[in-house]
Amino acid sequence: MSPQSAPRSAHAKCRTGGRRKGAVAVLSAVLMVPVLAMVCFSVDLGYILAVKTELQRSADSADSAALAGVGVLVDGEDEAAAMAREYAAMNLVGGIPVSAEDVVIESGQWNAENRVFTPTDHAPTGIRVTLRRDRQALFFGPVLGKDSFDLTASAIAVFRPRDIMLVLDYSGSMNDDSELRHIGSIGRAAVESNLWQIYNELGAPTFGNMQWNPVYISTTENWRVKRILGLSDVPYPYPSGSWDDYISYVESSGYIRDAGYRQRYGYLTWVNYLLERKPMFSQTPDLWRTSEQPITAVKNAVTLFLAFLQEVDTNDRLGLAVYTSASGDAVLESELTHNMPYVEEISRERQAGHYDVYTNIGAGLRVAREELEGNGRSGALRLIVLMTDGIANRPYNTSAAKAYALEQAQEAADAKIPVVTVSLGAGADMDLMEQIAAITGGVHFNVPGGQPVAEYEEDLKDVFRKVADSRPLRLAQ
Repeated sequence: MSPQSAPRSAHAKCRTGGRRKGAVAVLSAVLMVPVLAMVCFSVDLGYILAVKTELQRSADSADSAALAGVGVLVDGEDEAAAMAREYAAMNLVGGIPVSAEDVVIESGQWNAENRVFTPTDHAPTGIRVTLRRDRQALFFGPVLGKDSFDLTASAIAVFRPRDIMLVLDYSGSMNDDSELRHIGSIGRAAVESNLWQIYNELGAPTFGNMQWNPVYISTTENWRVKRILGLSDVPYPYPSGSWDDYISYVESSGYIRDAGYRQRYGYLTWVNYLLERKPMFSQTPDLWRTSEQPITAVKNAVTLFLAFLQEVDTNDRLGLAVYTSASGDAVLESELTHNMPYVEEISRERQAGHYDVYTNIGAGLRVAREELEGNGRSGALRLIVLMTDGIANRPYNTSAAKAYALEQAQEAADAKIPVVTVSLGAGADMDLMEQIAAITGGVHFNVPGGQPVAEYEEDLKDVFRKVADSRPLRLAQ
């Protein structure tokens, strides 16, 4: 290499390095635009996703709030909408509180099979909450030619259907409030007025020359009493009982004596005889038509319960089991059905002591559980509503009967079937009913005794209203 070539080579390298540095600068300048655009896009995309997440969370919150207050929807769509908006307004979207204009609430019906929500104001079963945020400003969007974006988020919440078994006490004591024995707690006027009502509901029959107001007859010879009353040749009207038995009852009953009617004969004491001594359907078949108490108060409450269930069509089904049966067990009067008028009809056509006068609470629970396990729907909430006015005394004695009831409560608990218990009157075993509710995760209601029939009928209706309105909820979408 000549001495002169070295400087030229070094100079050439310097010129080449300068050209490369210039090219990098130009390339960097060219790439800076898309890089900055990507950074801006990433910032705005992250912001959009954050806003959408906040929007969706707000929609879920509003929807859950409306479902948590499902009774509000029962009371009206306006109430449900107000509740949803109230909860939606507790959230921020894009740092700005949700306003009423951002929320659209629709009541409607959810088709689980097709997963379609149809807005309607006829018997709605759920609500759809949609939150909109239109023209939400972007940070760098204007640089790219877009200065805002629109977002929506929605959630649908619906009632979950229920399979409910009513387990009702039709034991003989369910007509006690209509009997003279309860004059001390209910009052003479109320009891005797109820007996008069029952007499007229039986058709106000006439036998011999008997009158409504009992008359005193001093003789204790049945044949003489029958002759005086004109009953000697009058057939007794029902399958069980006789005029001789009625006369002996009036002569010997302690309840009749305490009421001041010993040896006093008339339709008043005869109706009392039917209720106390011949209450079963096989004995006096017409008593189911009458206003014997407290069973009539229970029937009226059941009628209202069915009306409550049908206020909002949530695809509920209802069945009916009663205790005690002719065998001393319990009987399934109605399988689970959507035909609630049929359940009401059956409940009306049963009387106190219909099959048997005793009380087998455990059997009633068992029959109800077996129906729910055998015919209950997998997606429905299963529930038992159990009511009694007395103390369990079947299948054997009281001690064994209570143990059996608790055993059946545990069976229901194992099957994850809660039991709502209702104790009616002063004679009911409230401790047992509380235990049954506690074991199964249900709740106990007590309707106290010692009050007029009209008052505890209202209490019963209030209980059944609470049960009807406690509808389970779920998010459908």
